Amino acid sequence: MFKYLSQRILLAILTLIIIVLVVYLSVAIFAENPFVRQLTVSAGDKKALTESQIRDLFEKSKAFHLTPANLEFAEHKKDWIYFKVSPFVRLGYWFKDIFNKEYPFGNVFDQNVFSGANAKNIPDLFFKYIKFSIIITLPSFIISAILGIALGIVAGYKRGTTFDIFVNFFSLVFIALPSFIVAPIFISILLNFNIPPIFQNPSNEEVVKAMGWGKIILSWLPPIFIIVLGSLSGYISYARNQVVTVLTSNYVLIAKSKGLSRSEIFFKYVLRNISIPLAALIIPSYIGLLSGGIIIETYWQVPGTSKVLSQAFPTGEINLIMFSTFFFTTLGLFTTILVDVVYTILDPRIKYGTTSKYNLRTWFTATLERNKQFKELNELAKGGN
Repeated sequence: MFKYLSQRILLAILTLIIIVLVVYLSVAIFAENPFVRQLTVSAGDKKALTESQIRDLFEKSKAFHLTPANLEFAEHKKDWIYFKVSPFVRLGYWFKDIFNKEYPFGNVFDQNVFSGANAKNIPDLFFKYIKFSIIITLPSFIISAILGIALGIVAGYKRGTTFDIFVNFFSLVFIALPSFIVAPIFISILLNFNIPPIFQNPSNEEVVKAMGWGKIILSWLPPIFIIVLGSLSGYISYARNQVVTVLTSNYVLIAKSKGLSRSEIFFKYVLRNISIPLAALIIPSYIGLLSGGIIIETYWQVPGTSKVLSQAFPTGEINLIMFSTFFFTTLGLFTTILVDVVYTILDPRIKYGTTSKYNLRTWFTATLERNKQFKELNELAKGGN
């Protein structure tokens, strides 16, 4: 078990590094230098900056490793905006900044991002917002998982009935309709009842005093409801298909012929066999909800992780983008490892694996030896001629 987990962790780390490389280089290559943009925008608006202001932008660009460190302002007053640091060099600085005590994972270009949220660094800023994402995604996840699996199991048992047809129709409709279509329709309905589609912040003491916890929690229900509708369909379809597969299997048919009751068959065969694939669906699905709720958070003005991303992309805040990527990728990768561990808990018959007699080293050695023998045979053949 220890050997298997070690291999999986190493593979997860390798995957994380590859994803970080791809995302960082993509953003670094295509994103504009924010300090150069500030200078060019000022020039376009005919609001000429003073030499000291231009020097300040130049020094900031150097501090963030966007402009080569060996440039001198006195020599490059007019053309420093055309000099860029290689994205690979910047990536090296970013890896170094991960372990910066004051600003882990680097700093932000615009300090107003920190001051607006009263944050000290990027992780502090991110976790100030993520708690609001959890407020709407965690209840949505629990409700949709429990309700979706329950409906899917019942639909699987009642395959071909009116209930099954209705549940299938419901799941197909909400799988086909994305949240950016459902959300505006639901908001229009709420506005007809004079219910504003605004998420009330529980951290704001003035809001708590003015509205009370009852109205605050009530304001959370619409976005939770929309997320439940969207994710419910996936659980229903998956659970139903698993139940139908198990019920039509030979061992269930044999159990029925032996006279086992429906409840005995469910707990001994159906639940046991559907729990493993459902675990593989349920555990990682919350990560998708947590990281993919940007549309719902935008519509209901939830100050969650979408606010961090909305601040990061327009201004090219690469360090904010990278921390978000690093956090959610790490969470997703180690969730897959957790799923593997849960497999063995749910079914002890599942083994982590055995050592294969074939490995890369053996294959490489055999290939070299085979090529050597072919070469010797060719030389002998030429000598014989």
